[in-house]
Amino acid sequence: MRHLKLYITGFCLVLLVPVIAHAQTQETLRIEEYKWKNRVLLIFAPDQNNAHLSEQSGEIGRNMQGMRERDLMVLELTPLGKHAGQRKELLAKFDVEDSAYTLILLGKDGLEKYRSQQPVPMEEIFKIIDQMPMRRQEMRKQE
Repeated sequence: MRHLKLYITGFCLVLLVPVIAHAQTQETLRIEEYKWKNRVLLIFAPDQNNAHLSEQSGEIGRNMQGMRERDLMVLELTPLGKHAGQRKELLAKFDVEDSAYTLILLGKDGLEKYRSQQPVPMEEIFKIIDQMPMRRQEMRKQE
């Protein structure tokens, strides 16, 4: 009986490996889904209660219209947050210290355009975006 339980447990674990691998692959690819569709603001913080994160979140909340106009998506990357599955990989990819607050702006091409260790007024982020060639082209099309 004991061997049967071990066998069943092992069998279930073997069945879960592809599911877990697929979930990890989806997490890895999520940021790539934004490429050529959205600009991305990555906000790394050591925890949910980080003062810089709170300040930046307030800035974002007050500027939703400007974000929509610029196709800007926000990914808050905290150890226990919504995007925690991506955090470790993105910390390494963008060379960010695990215990630091870091804001990174990615263009629609997926490349880093701006980085700060402090909260940034959204007006400053918008100025950076509005100087990008692709954004200028978008604004001309809107006229």
